[in-house]
Amino acid sequence: MATETITTISPITNKPIVTRQGPSASELEALPKRSWTAFESYKKTSLAERQKIVRKALDLITARQDDLAKEITEQMGRPIAYTAKEVTTAVARGEYMLKISDDALADTPGEPQEGFNRYIRKVPLGPVLVLFAWNVSATFYLA
Repeated sequence: MATETITTISPITNKPIVTRQGPSASELEALPKRSWTAFESYKKTSLAERQKIVRKALDLITARQDDLAKEITEQMGRPIAYTAKEVTTAVARGEYMLKISDDALADTPGEPQEGFNRYIRKVPLGPVLVLFAWNVSATFYLA
């Protein structure tokens, strides 16, 4: 079965800027199993190693800030004067999450009871798909 061709049209020029092949039906069908297989490895990765991976990703994003800003402008029509800041604030959010991750993911002590060591442990539970709007219309805020 042929895959769908996905073309991004620039809202600035109304011209195609990137064309990609979408996933095939069999690729979509295999995705949950592939994500679970990846998760099985991920859950064995220490927090320190995960933090290193996130740090490297943030460094790569920072190194590509100008290119990413240009892509945001081309793909969304956001003025170039603002898109570098979009990348900077995304990295800042990631850095904040790294900063608090040790404390946020540490075991939470439970109520003391003799003979028991009670705590809540935060552990990875499985793959998650999060879909969210990049830019939410202001009409959502009217109440």
